[in-house]
Amino acid sequence: MKKFAAALLALVMVAGCSSTTGTTTTTPSSEGSMTAGTYTATGSGYHGDITIEVTVDETSITAINVVEENETEGIGKDALPTLVNEALTNQVAPVEAVSGATMTSDGFNTALLDALTQAGADLDAFAANGETTETTDKQEVEETTDVVVVGAGGAGLTAALTAQQNGKSVILLEKMGVAGGATSMAGGGTTATGSEWQKEDGYEDSPESLKADMLANGHNHNDEATLDIFVNTVGNAFDWLTSPEGGNVEYSHKEGGSRTYSATGRGAQVVATLSDGFTSGGGTLLTNTPATELLVEDGKVCGVKAESDDTLYTIHADSVILATGGFGANDEMVPEEYKQFVYAGAAGATGDGITMAQAVDADLINMEFVNTQPNSMILPSGLGQYTNPGVGAAYGVGSAFLVNTDGVRFTNESGNAWDLMQAMKQNETQYLIMDQASFDAFNTSMENAKIYTAEDVETWLANDGEGEPFMVQANDLAELGEKLGTPEGALEATVEQFNADAANGTDSYGRTINAPISEEGPYYALELVIRYYASLGGLHINENMQVLNTSQEPIEGLYAAGEVVGGLEGDVYYGGSLFGWAMTSGHNAGLAVSGVDIYAE
Repeated sequence: MKKFAAALLALVMVAGCSSTTGTTTTTPSSEGSMTAGTYTATGSGYHGDITIEVTVDETSITAINVVEENETEGIGKDALPTLVNEALTNQVAPVEAVSGATMTSDGFNTALLDALTQAGADLDAFAANGETTETTDKQEVEETTDVVVVGAGGAGLTAALTAQQNGKSVILLEKMGVAGGATSMAGGGTTATGSEWQKEDGYEDSPESLKADMLANGHNHNDEATLDIFVNTVGNAFDWLTSPEGGNVEYSHKEGGSRTYSATGRGAQVVATLSDGFTSGGGTLLTNTPATELLVEDGKVCGVKAESDDTLYTIHADSVILATGGFGANDEMVPEEYKQFVYAGAAGATGDGITMAQAVDADLINMEFVNTQPNSMILPSGLGQYTNPGVGAAYGVGSAFLVNTDGVRFTNESGNAWDLMQAMKQNETQYLIMDQASFDAFNTSMENAKIYTAEDVETWLANDGEGEPFMVQANDLAELGEKLGTPEGALEATVEQFNADAANGTDSYGRTINAPISEEGPYYALELVIRYYASLGGLHINENMQVLNTSQEPIEGLYAAGEVVGGLEGDVYYGGSLFGWAMTSGHNAGLAVSGVDIYAE
C-alpha cells in the first residue's frame, strides 16, 4: 500500500530563525536568443494535462496563456495564475512550486520548459533567474491587530470573516501558497440541524437527535462537551453561512429538507466566497506565511510570530484563533495502525497548531483516532481519492460488486460504511468488478463530481494495471481473473452466484441487487482501498471555543476551530459534520473573540 509522502510538502517552521534571501533577475544572454513566436506545450498536472501557450521575443517571455487544464478548484486551479505571474515577472523557468499544489506546479513547469526549448532558449539563463543569492537579511515587521487567525481553511476563513463583520481587525495567516486547506478538497455537504432552511423545507430534526446519532456513529468516543457545542450551534452557523449578510455562500435546497445540504461548487466555491468576502471587507490574508510560535505575556497569549520568504513577522493581537487543520500528513503524529492505509488529506495537515499550543501547556484529546473510510482509489500522485459518487452509481445500476484477492465477494458493498470498512480490513486488497453498464455509470458520476476526466480513464486503462490507479479491462472473466491474479475459475463462480442472487433480488449479505452482471464482456476492475485523512483528535476546548490547558483551565487569549480541535467525532466521522464543524466552530470562534454569546445568536 502506498502512502503519499506528505513530509516532502510540509513546511519546516523554526521560531526565531533568520536567513538571507534575495533574487537576482537577469535577461537570457544574446547567445541563447530565442526565435520570436508563440509555442504550445503540455505537462501532466494533478487531474490531467496542462496545456499552455508561451509567447516570446528574442530575449524574454512576453505572455503565457493557460489553454487547457482540469486542476482542482481552490488548489491547483488557483495556483496557475501565481505560476504564470512568477514566470513573467521574474523571467524564470522552472518556477518555484506553489506549496500545496506541487503536481500542478510540476506540470506547468514541464510545459513551460518544453515551450522555451522549442523557442531555442538558453534554459540555464532562465533557471539562473530563480536562484537565490545571499544578499539581504529578512526584514522584521511588527503588526498589531485585534485578532490573528492561523490557517485559512474553511474554519479559519469563517472565523476571520465573522470577527471582521463584528468590528474586529483581523490578520489571517496561511502557510500554503493558496487558501482552502482540506475544505477545498471537500464535497461541501454541511450539517444544518436546527437551521431555518430545515424549518422552511419541512424537515424535522433536533440537536438531541443529531447528538444521539453522532454518539452512536462515533462509538461513544466523542467528547460530549465539544459535541454539545456543535449540535446546539450548527443551525445558527448554517443560517449565517448561507445569508447574504453573513457568509453569502450558495447552497442548494432539497425537497422535503435534509439534515445535510450541499454547497454549490463544492468546498472550493465555499473557500472562494469566504475568502473574497474577507479580503474585500479589508481583511489581511498572508499566504506562504506560516506561524511559528505563540507570543505569551503574563500567561496570556497575545499574538504570534510568523515567517514568509522575505519577512519575519511579530503580530500582536488581543486574541489568537488556531485553525491550522489536522495532523494526517505528519507521520510522527499519526498512530502506527493507520499507516497501512493510503493518505487522502491535505498536504498542509501537519499538526502545526497542536505543536504551537502544546508549547503553552494545551491539553489534547482523542489523539489516537484518525478518520478512515472505505471505497478509495489511489491516484497517480499516490493520494487516496474517495469514489462515493462512482460506487453509488455502479451499485445503483446493480451489476457491480467487490471481490478479494481470491476473487470472492465478502460483504454487502452498499451497506453501512463502518461495516464495509471492517470487512475490507480483513483483505490484502479488493477490486470493484464492473460490466460496461456499471463502469459507465461509475465514471459518469466521478466525472460529474469533477474528480477525474474521461481522458484520465483512457490513460489508466491504457496503462493496463501499471502504476496507479490499478484499473484494467478484459474481454472475458478469465482474462480479468488473470490480470487480478485470482484463482482460475474464481471470478466465473462469483458471477454465477451473483446473478443467481440478482434473480432473487437479494443475497446472503442482505444487499438488494437491481440487475445481474452482463454475461458478455468487456469487464473492468478497479482496486479500492481504505483511506485516511481527517485526524479526529486535537486541542481540548471549552464551551466558548477557548483552548484548555492540562489543568482544564482556559488559556487566556487562545481559541481554536476546525480539525485542530479534538473530540467531536469519536473514532469515525459522521456524514456532513466535518464540513459542518469547520463552518460552525469557525463562526463560533469569530463570535467569541468579538464578545458575542455564541448560544444567543
